[in-house]
Amino acid sequence: MSYYGGDSRGGGGGRSYGGGGGGGYGGSSYGGGGGSSAYGAAPPMMGGGSNFSNSNLGGTLHSIDFSSQQLIPFEKDFYIEHPDVSKRPETEAQAWRASKQIVIVGEGIPKPCMTFEEASMPEYVLSEVIKCGFDKPTPIQSQGWPMALKGKNMVGISATGSGKTLAFLLPAMIHINAQVS
Repeated sequence: MSYYGGDSRGGGGGRSYGGGGGGGYGGSSYGGGGGSSAYGAAPPMMGGGSNFSNSNLGGTLHSIDFSSQQLIPFEKDFYIEHPDVSKRPETEAQAWRASKQIVIVGEGIPKPCMTFEEASMPEYVLSEVIKCGFDKPTPIQSQGWPMALKGKNMVGISATGSGKTLAFLLPAMIHINAQVS
């Protein structure tokens, strides 16, 4: 589908968001052609990308011989398992995951943290989260934070509003802040 023209987003025309033909910015409304509205004109210097080509994208990049490079080491594992998490039996963690429909695959997966205090986050992060009125992590945060702080690769799939953004963003801030500049 094109947001700059050539498809139809719905019937009708005029000033509705579901106008017909023409598509996104190129037509008269978010929905496409016919009539006029404030959204009808194409943005300046965006003529549908007629001069853009990605056929040689990266063509001037050269291979790097990393064996001859001096790379700055970086830390990936910032997870410190809270004593309460350490005491929690693996069977309890598995039962909790099953109750939240969390599926994990891989080796060395840390147990979920059930509270913000168990999350192994710096005080400057935890205090802001608690100030916002959250009482406990959501399921994707409970399992995602230990994994991300440990430097594990993770794919998290969850509903809108389930806390995915904070599940990766807070550990990302910790990783970034801890690296040598």
